[in-house]
Amino acid sequence: MTVSVIMYKRLGISNANIALYTSWLYLPWVIKPLWSPVIDILKTKRYWIVIMQLIIGAGLAGVAFTIPVPNFFRYTLAFFWLLAFSSATHDIAADGFYMLGLTKHEQAFFVGIRSTFYRFAMLTGQGLLVILAGYFETSTGLPPVDIEVYSKPDISAVNIFSPDSVIIDIQQGEQRIVPENQTLNIATGTIEKSFADSLIFHVNQWNINHGFYSGDKTKETDIERKTSWWKKHISNNLENFLKNHFSPDKDLVTDVFPGNIGFSYFHLFRPPEKGREIIVNFGREKGDKSISLIEGNRFVFSDTNWNVPAYFIIQLDPKLEKVSSASFKVRSGNIPLAWA
Repeated sequence: MTVSVIMYKRLGISNANIALYTSWLYLPWVIKPLWSPVIDILKTKRYWIVIMQLIIGAGLAGVAFTIPVPNFFRYTLAFFWLLAFSSATHDIAADGFYMLGLTKHEQAFFVGIRSTFYRFAMLTGQGLLVILAGYFETSTGLPPVDIEVYSKPDISAVNIFSPDSVIIDIQQGEQRIVPENQTLNIATGTIEKSFADSLIFHVNQWNINHGFYSGDKTKETDIERKTSWWKKHISNNLENFLKNHFSPDKDLVTDVFPGNIGFSYFHLFRPPEKGREIIVNFGREKGDKSISLIEGNRFVFSDTNWNVPAYFIIQLDPKLEKVSSASFKVRSGNIPLAWA
């Protein structure tokens, strides 16, 4: 189920929805003792193993076929739920078959084999498959663009956000992603929190108003309007109690004066075909983790906003006082095809 988190993140689902819905996928494994007696009573262990393997195969095919369709999140979650219950049931039947088919000595011998291949399965599912999806995502899109970010203590901090002054004209040539600069220098030190919050807000609103975010940036008023009774009366009160009594004291210096921030933008070289969307993902590739992306990790370009600058914000750790660097990469590709 860990792979589903990565897949949904690449497909543009918000962190809140990913955390909520994918966490429920572990529920069948927690409550599987409730229906394990049914597996023992009805049919044979071999029967349940074969049937569950067929259902798991059908569920994986269902996920692949529903990724490219509208409302894919709803449909793929349904298939993931089917996979979760089927895999939990398969585990019950396989354990029973294992206990019945082997002596105690043989069971002890095969425990190591089971554990070894379980780890191989984890490496394959959470490693090789993700690498393969990333390869297809990169190879089916525009050439990736590298952006190097440097922290420098000997430069002045200048942050003037004026996107309306950027003029981008249509040009002839192959489609590609055009960054403002492939190098971004950010002065070390701290800034006022109010200034940082204001800049982040304006960049966020700019990206939302120009259609770079595909509906995952929900307004706070909408979230408050949809707050359930459980969250309002139980969950929020418990959260506040734990924060007030058990959370560590906040560092007032870093809270009031966060690390300095820098911003830049990229756009498309020319408009895409009418009605076609180009998904662009942006993130850190390697380098100092004190240099982090805080706004603008996924953008949707179309024929209406291709020549509008899509902004991102990089923030330094307030404790970073020396020259350092981090590499960020802009990628685009056919993400539904890569994960299907």
